[in-house]
Amino acid sequence: MKLKAIIICYIAFLPLFSNAQVRGVISDKQTGEALVGASVYWLQAKKGTTTNQDGIFNLATPLTLPDYLVVSHIGYQTDTIIIKKPMEVVIRLQSTNMKEAVITEEKIGNTYNLTQPLLVQTIGTKELKKAACCNLSESFETNATVDISYGDAVSGNKQLKLLGLDGAYTQILFEQQPGIRGLSTNYGLMHVPGTWIKSIDITKGSGSVVNGYESMSGQVNIDFIKPEQAEKLFVNLYAGDFGRFEANIHSAFKINNHWKTLLLTHAGTVNKRNDFNKDGYMDMPLSNQLNVINRWQYEKAGKLMINFGVQAMQDQKTGGSMQFNRLSENTNQQHYGVQLKINHLEGFGKIGIGFKNKLYKTLVFQTTGRFYEHDAVFGLKKYNGQQQTWYGNLVYSTLIISSDHKIKAGASMMYDQYQESYHDTRFNDSLFNRTEQIAGIFAEYQLNIKDKGNLLLGFRSDYHNMFGWLITPRAHFKWNVTKYSALRLNAGRGMRTANPFVEQPAIMASNRVVRTLQTLRPEVSWNYGISYSQFFKINKGNISWVSDYFYTHFTNQTVIDLDINPQVLHIYNLNGQSYSHTFQSELGYEPIKKLEIRLAYKYQLARTEYQNGLLLRPFVPAHKALFNIGYATKFDKWKYDLTVKWFGIQRIPDTENQPHHMNNGLRSPEFTTVNAQITRAFKKWEMYVGIENAFNEMQHHQIIDAQNPFGSRFDAAMIWGPVMGRVLYTGIRLSIK
Repeated sequence: MKLKAIIICYIAFLPLFSNAQVRGVISDKQTGEALVGASVYWLQAKKGTTTNQDGIFNLATPLTLPDYLVVSHIGYQTDTIIIKKPMEVVIRLQSTNMKEAVITEEKIGNTYNLTQPLLVQTIGTKELKKAACCNLSESFETNATVDISYGDAVSGNKQLKLLGLDGAYTQILFEQQPGIRGLSTNYGLMHVPGTWIKSIDITKGSGSVVNGYESMSGQVNIDFIKPEQAEKLFVNLYAGDFGRFEANIHSAFKINNHWKTLLLTHAGTVNKRNDFNKDGYMDMPLSNQLNVINRWQYEKAGKLMINFGVQAMQDQKTGGSMQFNRLSENTNQQHYGVQLKINHLEGFGKIGIGFKNKLYKTLVFQTTGRFYEHDAVFGLKKYNGQQQTWYGNLVYSTLIISSDHKIKAGASMMYDQYQESYHDTRFNDSLFNRTEQIAGIFAEYQLNIKDKGNLLLGFRSDYHNMFGWLITPRAHFKWNVTKYSALRLNAGRGMRTANPFVEQPAIMASNRVVRTLQTLRPEVSWNYGISYSQFFKINKGNISWVSDYFYTHFTNQTVIDLDINPQVLHIYNLNGQSYSHTFQSELGYEPIKKLEIRLAYKYQLARTEYQNGLLLRPFVPAHKALFNIGYATKFDKWKYDLTVKWFGIQRIPDTENQPHHMNNGLRSPEFTTVNAQITRAFKKWEMYVGIENAFNEMQHHQIIDAQNPFGSRFDAAMIWGPVMGRVLYTGIRLSIK
């Protein structure tokens, strides 16, 4: 982490004034990396401390000043400065270029933050490397909190679910800016290469009001690799036995002491037609994706930091029948085909301003401009959607009264222009366009109660050009039960507008008639949660235990009703109840160094009032369990990882009116998936081999009436289990620092 980033994120919250302490940050003079465990002590008073994981220290002043402050760290030249009064300092140590020994601190791949009022789970690079992790949709394979499932059997679409609710209710952020939303809600997960990700922060329930009002079931923030953190050259090559090949190349350049740049490139293809369940349809569509980001960073330590960049992506997919080749075959009703073309162009930026001699103050402006186009053909159905978005967010952070009182305040603007057309040659032809303009203000206050906990209160008010005033209150409270345990409570409101034609796979991946019964209103929900975190040791083993319960209820929701008629999909506003209860408990245990074991269990009860009554939400497993074990030999020369996931029964939409051979029943069976990977590391590169779905667990009857793809009963969206069979893969990673 560069010094400026540390200053903005941490020193900004140091006390406005202090009568008895010296505080500061210690970093590497060349790289700006925070130095963990650096020794800081008074030469005369003989008292000292060490820096934390962010290179920050807090040391009480001696009874008499001046005194000499001595700073040292293994591999660095010791520095001594004279301190005449309580103050804040920034110290950069010069490396001695020691080559005899390399001492590092390895961060756990899956962690929970014990200090913040929000319960945040962080997935780091180490955890991401436990699986192939080709893209964001595959980054949660060893995680119990987030569920990823296939949306249909013909497009390869993967959906995220959190707290028993669809991914559209989860606010997905890119470095605290709106990321996957709107028309990119479903397919956007597959357009974020895994090697571009530094870490993923998962927050359940309502998050911070600073990021907007769209968080309903939680927030997922993706932190990408930045120029100062990237290797000079990084190459990742992947090959799967089902014809999938991917290449990722990163290259970072330091232009001068202030400017750095990073180029991230991705190319992926699936060039083999696979039909594991022998139903005549490709299990994974043929595809070609190109994705590029160029990032720039300017830094003037303590004064100014500028990050900006541009991204361009194109993804093309061809799926459906094993014999499908041309779109004319759909028109002639010869072979059922799927064609997808997605274009994405985006520019983004962030400016952070520091205040001279007032390190506790920051002013940050974030902005994003995006063009997203989604063209889709599923048999006789055609869809075209375009989204143009501009987002701006201004955030001012400071302290009031003392370091225990922090405040953030600011204003934001969101502009969304949607142009959508949906055409079904047999039934209807309709057009859905809208422009949303939302301007808002917000404030967030945090009170730190020394050694007891903290309180976070947030409020924002937004004016929507279509729906008027939107009020979003949120509150989070953490109580430190002991030094290593915490109890958290939170509550908050969230809102969003639905985009059902891209969010609901059954609209395109089936031949159901689509009927929108009402003008859709914005979706509104309240979320309440409680969690308990405990960290302790048994002998020399580290143990973490986290349990939580969340309740979400909707005051309005866009209901997708698949139960009234198997040939018709109804869309309407909620008239009644809709809620979800989720309980999760996770135990992490490290009995010996480099052996990590994780057990997790999750219970989900999600119900919605449909026209047929209060029913379980479809395709949500009531029970889920995860077991993960990972072991690494000395110096991480060999790494082994095994993940077992068990999924309980799920409700399937009513197909009782279908002929007997097309009836899937009302409940899915239980199933288990097993993934494993072995990695061999060398000096500058490593090789990995792995297996996914080792026991070939599949949903074999994936498509209803597959023999009659242009008939009214054809449905490829009744998916409750894996659509792919066993997959073997291999890859290499090359890293030049």
